Amino acid sequence: MRYSVSVTKRQYARIPLLLRALGIDHLQEPIYRPDGFPVWQLFYCVSGSGEFRLEGWRGILRPGQAALLAPNEAHSYRSLDGDWVLHYVGFEGSLCQKLLACLGLGQSGLFSLAHPEVLPGHLLAVERILLEAEPDSGLRSSKALYSMLLDFSQSLTRLPDSRYAKATGIEKEMIHYLEDHYPEDISLDGLAAHFRRTPEYLCSIFKTATGETIFHYLRRIRIHRAKVLLMERPDAGLREVSEACGFHSLSYFGKVFREATGFTPQGYRLGAAPPTIPPPGPALPDNCDRSGTAAETAWTNPSACGIIEKTK
Repeated sequence: MRYSVSVTKRQYARIPLLLRALGIDHLQEPIYRPDGFPVWQLFYCVSGSGEFRLEGWRGILRPGQAALLAPNEAHSYRSLDGDWVLHYVGFEGSLCQKLLACLGLGQSGLFSLAHPEVLPGHLLAVERILLEAEPDSGLRSSKALYSMLLDFSQSLTRLPDSRYAKATGIEKEMIHYLEDHYPEDISLDGLAAHFRRTPEYLCSIFKTATGETIFHYLRRIRIHRAKVLLMERPDAGLREVSEACGFHSLSYFGKVFREATGFTPQGYRLGAAPPTIPPPGPALPDNCDRSGTAAETAWTNPSACGIIEKTK
C-alpha cells in the first residue's frame, strides 16, 4: 500500500517535520531519477535485495537494512533477484536538515541496523495515523516521524558511507566489532588477538576495504554517538557523554569533537552546529527503467489543501 500526502500552507508553516509519502510492503519497480526527488526518503528492505546508485557509488540493500536518500540527488535503484519488497517514507520540513545533521544522518547512505524490527514498527504506526484520518493527523505523524528518526539513529551499526559495501569476511566482522564495542578500550594488539591475525594484516585489509584506518573509523563512530547523546540527553554531563562514547579523557574528547565538527560539544548541544548539506549528485547512467507512478512522482504544492492519496 502506498500513500501520497499533501499539506496545507498552515501545516507547512507550523509543523517542522512533515510526512509526504508512505509505502508499506511495496513491490519495488526499477526507478531512475537524474534530478533526484524533492524530499528525504528512507527505505527499509523487507525481502529480496536491490541495488542503489548515487553519486558514483553502488550499494546493495538486503533484508533488515535501510537506505536514506537526501533530496534532489540523482539516484537509481532496482531489484537484483526478482521481487524486492520495501517499506518507505518520504518527509520534509524546516527541521529536517538540522535534525538529521545532529543525528549524523545529513547525507545519503546505506545502513545496517542493530535492531531491524524498530523501523518497520514506526512505519506501521505512521500508517495507522493516516488510516485514522483524524484532524490532528499532521501533527501526530510529525511526532511519529521524530521518534522514528531518533530510534533509527540509535540503531545504526554502520556510518553512512558507501565505501563499506566493499567490506566482506573479516573486514566486515571488524566493522561490526568496532560498532559494538566502541565504548570500550580498543587497541590494535587486542584486535589482533580477537581476530587471530597480525596487526599489520588487519590494518592492511581494513584500509583496502574502507579507505581509512581502523582508528579513524573508530573515532568517527564515537563522534557520531556523541552527537546523538548530546541531543537526546541534554541533562547528561559532558564527562558522562564522553565516557559513554569511549573517550576517557574529557579534554581529548573536546579536542577531537571540535576537529570533527568545528564546534565544542557544548556548542553543538546548544544548536551552534550548522546543518551538513550534501552536494547534488551527478547524472547517473540510464541503466534501469525510468518509469514511476503518480503516487511516487507527483507532489502537491504546499499551498494546496491537505490530501491523502492511497494506492495499492
